[in-house]
Amino acid sequence: MIKPVLIFKNLTVCLLLSVLFSLGACKKDKAQQPVQKNTSLFGQWYIPVKEGEQARYLVFSSDSTFILADVTYKNGNSTTVQYTGKFHTKGDGLNIVIAKKMVSEGSNVISTDPSNAQFYTNSAFVVDNYKLTINYKDNTGAAMKSIFSMVLQDKVI
Repeated sequence: MIKPVLIFKNLTVCLLLSVLFSLGACKKDKAQQPVQKNTSLFGQWYIPVKEGEQARYLVFSSDSTFILADVTYKNGNSTTVQYTGKFHTKGDGLNIVIAKKMVSEGSNVISTDPSNAQFYTNSAFVVDNYKLTINYKDNTGAAMKSIFSMVLQDKVI
């Protein structure tokens, strides 16, 4: 005959083990991470200078190369003035050094020359999701601001 005390001890041990397994199986749900905003300067940016007539594109690559392209549209044709060089950032500071200028009409290259043109020199930038704001001074020292939209897969966001 099994003693009632032994049955009670076995039931107690089984009940405790069940509770421990149940608590172990109920792990806390991890808090969902909020959607991360884009804060990276890298990528292609766009701003219409004159809607339907002129646009400016900036491309910042992870190897610190930089492209600035001004595209003018007229009578179904396009003229592109493209500057290439290097860029450097420090905190929110942005410095661009232009090395080359290329002019093309449609897909025909008209000229390629060395260049020391200056754009957004010693400026500050902020990336907030899909908008790039560059604060800079023009050649007269007046404070200026340009706000670019990010281009994703050939779509302006």
